[in-house]
Amino acid sequence: MNIYFFIAPYRIYLLCVATLLPMAMQAQQSSNLDKCYFYQHTSLADAQSDQNLMKHLEGLHIKKGEQIADIGAGALRWEGALSLFTEGVRFFAIDIDSACCNAQQASYVYKYYSIVKGERISNSFKTSIGTGKSTGLPTGSMSKVMIIQTFHEFSDPEAMLRDIFRIMKASARLYISELVPRDAKDRHPGCEHHMYNPAELKKLVLKHGFVLEAEIPIVKADKNNRAQLLYRFRKNTQENG
Repeated sequence: MNIYFFIAPYRIYLLCVATLLPMAMQAQQSSNLDKCYFYQHTSLADAQSDQNLMKHLEGLHIKKGEQIADIGAGALRWEGALSLFTEGVRFFAIDIDSACCNAQQASYVYKYYSIVKGERISNSFKTSIGTGKSTGLPTGSMSKVMIIQTFHEFSDPEAMLRDIFRIMKASARLYISELVPRDAKDRHPGCEHHMYNPAELKKLVLKHGFVLEAEIPIVKADKNNRAQLLYRFRKNTQENG
C-alpha cells in the first residue's frame, strides 16, 4: 500500500493547524474579548509541560459524563485546558461578570482548543452569571465543583458554600485551589485580596457541612513562589458514610 495515503492527510492536518491557530489567536485579540485572559497552549506538548495544569488535572480526577461547575470561571481558561485531556464532560462556567464569561468566549475557547487538540473536543461549555451568594444552578446537579484561585475573592463565602452544598450530588466533590500566604499580612499577588491560610480555609468550609479528604500540593514554596494547595472536600452525608 502506498505510504503517501497515510502521510498526505497528516501533512494537510499540520498545514491547517499552522494556518488556523494564529488566525484564531488573532481573532480573539482583535475582538472585544481581547482582555479575557486564558491559557494559550499552542500544542498538546506545550500543555503537558505546564506542571500547574497537569497537577490540577491529576488531582481533579475528572471522569467521562461528569457535570462540573467552575465557580469564578472568568474566561474559561480551565475548561479549555482541561478539555485537552478529558472526554464527555459538561462544564458549567459561573462568574459574576459577563465580560469574559459568556457564550462568545465559550465558543472561541472551544474552537481554539479543538485546534490545539487536533480534533473536535467532546466536552461542552455552558456559561451563566451568578451572584455573590448563589450559582443559580439546579439542586443536586453537579458531580464536582471546582474553585481555582477565586475562593479568596468571594464577597460572601459562607453564602456561597451553602449554595455549593445545595448544588452538589451526594457523592460529589468540592475542589478549592488557593495560594498559601507567607504571613498574616500577605495579599494575593493578582488582586491584592486577603488570602486564607490553610487552617482558616478548612475551618470555614467544614463549618458548612463538608469533610476534608485531601490536601494536594500543586506548587512548593520557595523564594520566588508561594505554596499552592488543592483541597478536596466531600459532603458530610449518610450516603458518604
